[in-house]
Amino acid sequence: MFVTRSFLSITLLCVFATTAVTLPAVAQERSNRRTLDGHSFLTTSTVGDPFVGTYVATLTAAGRALNMQVPVYDLDGNQLAILDGNIAFLQLGFTYQQQVVKWLALRLNVTGAARMGTNHVSLLAEGATAVYGGTFGAVFRLVQSRKLFLSALAELRGNSLYAISPLSFAQGVIDGGGIDSTTQLLGTGDNRRIVGGVRAAYAFAPWFGVTGLAEFGPAKRFFEDETGDRDGTTFEAGGTASFDLSPVTRVPLGFVGSFLYQSENERGDDLVGKQTVLGLGVFYTGRREFQIGMELNFQRLDQRGLDNKINASQIKLLLRYDF
Repeated sequence: MFVTRSFLSITLLCVFATTAVTLPAVAQERSNRRTLDGHSFLTTSTVGDPFVGTYVATLTAAGRALNMQVPVYDLDGNQLAILDGNIAFLQLGFTYQQQVVKWLALRLNVTGAARMGTNHVSLLAEGATAVYGGTFGAVFRLVQSRKLFLSALAELRGNSLYAISPLSFAQGVIDGGGIDSTTQLLGTGDNRRIVGGVRAAYAFAPWFGVTGLAEFGPAKRFFEDETGDRDGTTFEAGGTASFDLSPVTRVPLGFVGSFLYQSENERGDDLVGKQTVLGLGVFYTGRREFQIGMELNFQRLDQRGLDNKINASQIKLLLRYDF
């Protein structure tokens, strides 16, 4: 309850402050909103949009991951079996972007997520994990026409992880011959990324538009991988296709499909590597400056250190207001 009230208070405060300070300037630059040629693009939390306007957005999500594999070893290190486990997770997110000048916007994003095993296998192996972090970056407008918007992106991303794994703790006790100062139940880690790339949006008609992005940069994982290395490179590519029924049927309803490939999972690189995400969202489109709706995501993730694919799904509630 405390987290919910605090989250709501921050959102309302940012809305009030931004309205009071920036609304007159932005009102003169309507073209900087997420509308091109009469089409108001439906944005998702999976694939970021290229626009440089001022907005505030929130995310609430819950999901489940299936088919996680847990190898079981004997005291000599020989693998005895592989067991299957499932994980449930929750996520909260808040984003505020401020347009500084016509061609530049600064963005701040904060997120918090938690995951936990839901059967005896995953509860022992995965236990409970909390991840929180944020992103700070800048969006630069490169090209803008009646139908096209192209921008460049530079961001610094980071997360902190706290994990309790009973199985890892027991293995540490066995390997160390008992409990001492080096035996830990709580594992901690941090990851960092510096990302740059380009994003684009194109409106084919008032009822249909597409977006795309390509981003890459150096990445440092939470923990060392099976080769003993924490450093890597992240690459992301994706896009959306949004359909707005209101220009054609006067029904204030829109649909957006999304796709994202990510070579390094951002908040779960301790457990998984690359991922592919497919999404489908339904949104209210009665007001161009306001967006609210539900999105369903399906994820296919490579489990780190094993030749195994994890299937995950999550449902999201998204709210966004453009000033």
